[in-house]
Amino acid sequence: MDQADSLRQLAASGKIAKSPLKVYAVTSGKGGVGKTNITANLATSLSRAGKRVLVIDADLGLANTEIVLGVKPRYHLGDMLGKGLSIEDVLVEGPAGVMLLPAGSGVQSLTHLTDEQKFSFVQTLDPIEDMFDVVLIDCGAGIGENVLFFVGASQEAILVVSPEPTSLVDAYATVKVLSQQAGVRTFNVIINPIVDELAARGIFQKLTAVTAKFLEARVRHLGYVPRDENLHRAIMAQRPVCEMFPASPSARAINAIATKLAADKSTEAQAIDGGLKLMWQRLFRDSQAADAQAARI
Repeated sequence: MDQADSLRQLAASGKIAKSPLKVYAVTSGKGGVGKTNITANLATSLSRAGKRVLVIDADLGLANTEIVLGVKPRYHLGDMLGKGLSIEDVLVEGPAGVMLLPAGSGVQSLTHLTDEQKFSFVQTLDPIEDMFDVVLIDCGAGIGENVLFFVGASQEAILVVSPEPTSLVDAYATVKVLSQQAGVRTFNVIINPIVDELAARGIFQKLTAVTAKFLEARVRHLGYVPRDENLHRAIMAQRPVCEMFPASPSARAINAIATKLAADKSTEAQAIDGGLKLMWQRLFRDSQAADAQAARI
């Protein structure tokens, strides 16, 4: 039985993703904008608010989420895909009860997942879906193949943008590619770091001025993170700032963003077909396209 047949049987059996998970992919047009740090702190804040949170480190081959969360995994996603370990063996608990599926650092083979590995990865996630309310996928920067896969498998994208002109240009390119090639329709923008809300709104307006003119994607302002020395101190201590300095300006800003995400109803319309089922649907759709192309050859 080939991969496409397996996907069709799973889809027909109704075993795919029944819980109304909220799945967000956190990405950026360029590196160095604080994407992983925001992911780790959003996860910590949501978990402290009572949500069951899973973080998937999808920056494959360059794992950093475990460092920000201050955990030392024994295994990583590569062990799950290549050595047959179960996801329960690989998951590690972080601050506030956040669960992390770590990526492998310096593992070149993970930077280009095969279709079989993608299928195996999503299949492994199926049994644990009922354990979580929110999944945050910490994607790599840019528009590589793995980024297209993981962001395309999510319900919505969280796009981290810095005030630098190069970040704005790359952010626009990211929205363009992910909306046109990965089917992403909603991008929640976080400006990081920035002086204040007025400056953040200015950066957001510059981005939407071009996205609204040339693209059909929905881009909305989710929040901003102010410049804060406490954030740097927390990074150096390998702890989330929301845990180490909960009253700091950056922690308060991230908590406000987490509160907005937790109260967001926009993804609930997708709940019936939502959650990790979107990953299955993407693989199924890609397999059908591949079958159709092969039939024409």
